[in-house]
Amino acid sequence: MEAAGKKEKQLPNPRARANIFEIFTFRTGQKRDLETNDLYAPLDDDKSSLLGYQFEKKWKIEISNAKNKNQEPSLSRVMVKIFGGKILFYGIVQMFTESVLRLTQPMLIRGLLTYFNHDESNIVDLKQAYMYASGLLFNMLGNIVLYHFSQMEMVHLGMKIRVAYCSMIYKKALTLSRVSLCETTVGQVVNLISNDVNRIDLAFRFIQFLWIGPLQTILVTYFLWQEIGVSSIIGITVFLAFVPLQGWFGKKTSDYRSKIAPRTDERVRLMNEIISGIQVIKMYTWEKPFAMLVEYARKMEIKQIKGASWIRVFLQSFRIFHFRFALFISILSYVLLGNNINTQKVFVIISYYAILMTTMTVFFPLGIITLAEMLTSTKRIQSFLLQDEKEEHNKPLPIKSETITKNDIEMTNGNINNYKEKSTDNEKDTNQSDNFGIDVLNASAKWILNQPDNSLNNINLSVRPGRL
Repeated sequence: MEAAGKKEKQLPNPRARANIFEIFTFRTGQKRDLETNDLYAPLDDDKSSLLGYQFEKKWKIEISNAKNKNQEPSLSRVMVKIFGGKILFYGIVQMFTESVLRLTQPMLIRGLLTYFNHDESNIVDLKQAYMYASGLLFNMLGNIVLYHFSQMEMVHLGMKIRVAYCSMIYKKALTLSRVSLCETTVGQVVNLISNDVNRIDLAFRFIQFLWIGPLQTILVTYFLWQEIGVSSIIGITVFLAFVPLQGWFGKKTSDYRSKIAPRTDERVRLMNEIISGIQVIKMYTWEKPFAMLVEYARKMEIKQIKGASWIRVFLQSFRIFHFRFALFISILSYVLLGNNINTQKVFVIISYYAILMTTMTVFFPLGIITLAEMLTSTKRIQSFLLQDEKEEHNKPLPIKSETITKNDIEMTNGNINNYKEKSTDNEKDTNQSDNFGIDVLNASAKWILNQPDNSLNNINLSVRPGRL
C-alpha cells in the first residue's frame, strides 16, 4: 500500500527528528500553497505494512482464542490490546485538562472579581489580584497546550487504526474464497475502505468525553453547591434530564447507520455494474430503466441518511437552549428561596455552566453518535474479515482406490470434501501404478451458502487415468 511512495522519492518526515521548539513552531504553508513535493514520507510507525502486520498478527491470535473458547472473535478487542494503553494515557491527560484546569478557572475569576467588588466579608489586595490574574493566564495556557496535544494524539491513533484496517481489508479481498466472492460485492469493499474506516477515525476525537462528561458533571455540581446550595441540584437535575434522550438518539443513530451501509453498498455495486456494461446499455438504449434503478437505490439511501441527519439536528440543537434553561432554573430557584444574587455570583455560575455546556451538550452527544457509528462500522469490517479464504491448492490430496457410494459430496472452493467411503474388497484388478481415475456419482453442489437451489444436481462424472 506504499506503492505510491516507490514511484516518486519523498523527503524524509521532519517530525522524526524535530525538537520540542520545531514541533510547536512549524509554519510551512503560511507563505505559499502546499504542493505535492511538500508531502513527506510517512513515519515508520505510521506505515501500513507495519500497522497491518501488527493488527493481522493479533487478529489471528484473537480468532484462535475465540475458537478455543467457543465465542465470536472481536476486532474491537484487538484494537484495545494494541492501543488501549495509549488511549487511556491520552484520556487521562484530557481528563486533567477538562476536570482540573478548566474547573479551577471560575475560582480564579471569582477571586479576581472580588478585588474589584470590594466585598467587606472577603477582601483581596492588589498582590492577591495579580496572583489570581497570573494563575488564570497560566491555567488557560496549560489548558490550550494539553487539550490540543491530547486531541492531536487521539486523531493520530485514529489514523493508525484506519490505516491498519484498510491494509487488512485489502489483503483479505485478495484471499477471499469463491463462496465469499459470490457473497461480497465491489461496492461493499469500496464502502468499507472509503466510508466505514473514516467513522472509526472520527470517533477517537470524542469518545473520551463519554466518561469525562459525567465526571465533570459531578465536580461542577459540587462547586455549584458551594455557591448556591440546593439550587445547584435543581439546575443540574434539569440539565441531566436530557441525557437519556441523548442516549436514545445515539441508539437510533446506530440503527440508521446499520441501514445506510447496505444501501450504500447496493448503490455502489449497481453503479459499478452499469459502468462495466455501459456499452451494452447504450447499444440497446436501456438508459432510462437503469437510471430508474439507480434513482430508486439512491432514494432509499437518502431516506435513511435524512433520518440520521434529523437526529444530528436535534442533538446539536441542545447547544442552544440546554444549558441556558438549566442556568435560568438554577438562578430562579436561588432567588425564590430568599437569597440575594449579585453579578459576581452570576458570573461564576455562568462560567461553570459554560464549561458543562461544552462537554455535555457538544462533545458528549458527538461521542454517543460517533461511538455508535464506530461500533457499527467495526462490526461490518469484522464480518468481512471473518469470511472464508482460499485454501492451499498445493497440498497433497489423499487418494484411495475406493468408490463413493452415497450422495453426500460437499464442494467447497472447487474441492470435494466430507465424503463417506466404502472399501471394495472384491476388486481384483487394482491399478498399482501412479495413475488414478475419478468417478463422481450423483453429486450435487452449490457455492453460495444461502442459495436455495443447488448449482449442480445429480452429476455423474467419470475420468479415466491420463485423460484429465
